[in-house]
Amino acid sequence: ISMACLNLPSDIRYKPENMYLAGIIPGPKQPSLEHLNHYIRPLINDMVDSWERGIKISKTAHFPTGRLARSAVALAVCDLPAARHLASLAGTSSHFFCSACNCYHKTTYGRVDFDSWKPRDKDELRKFAEQWRDAVTTSEREKLFKAHGVRYSELWRLPYWDPSRQLVIDPMHCILEGLVQHHSRNLLG
Repeated sequence: ISMACLNLPSDIRYKPENMYLAGIIPGPKQPSLEHLNHYIRPLINDMVDSWERGIKISKTAHFPTGRLARSAVALAVCDLPAARHLASLAGTSSHFFCSACNCYHKTTYGRVDFDSWKPRDKDELRKFAEQWRDAVTTSEREKLFKAHGVRYSELWRLPYWDPSRQLVIDPMHCILEGLVQHHSRNLLG
């Protein structure tokens, strides 16, 4: 898990010396949802504190008496399966195949009536995720997930979290590994 300071100029933003290694998730297999939440919880704790209370920086070049700074997760950039896993959304082979809009059911693959696509409502997703978190039994959780396509992720602790806007599928996987081609040819026709 790496982080970049988006306030830095773009020509130095992603240089190794300016990146922050926030965590490493061990392999060789991806962790279960519950284990992934354990791995990201310390980072989310820090991000919640930074957003709500801020961090006092004692002195900078432009602020010799210090400054209060706040941090936020602007984007989560992953390949498609990792994005769904991180955000605890149903996979692309489910009926909830889109994380950005309310297109639902595999029979709607190939829809091109873009004007009628409605964005997913983050408040509704949050409500369903919290219902899943608070469910008492596994069968109750399974029913909720099947009905709404979302589980609880630690990311929901961030008051501004909106997976439909903040999950970004990285270009390497989109272009070089053929996801754009697959979507264009097979899903949109």
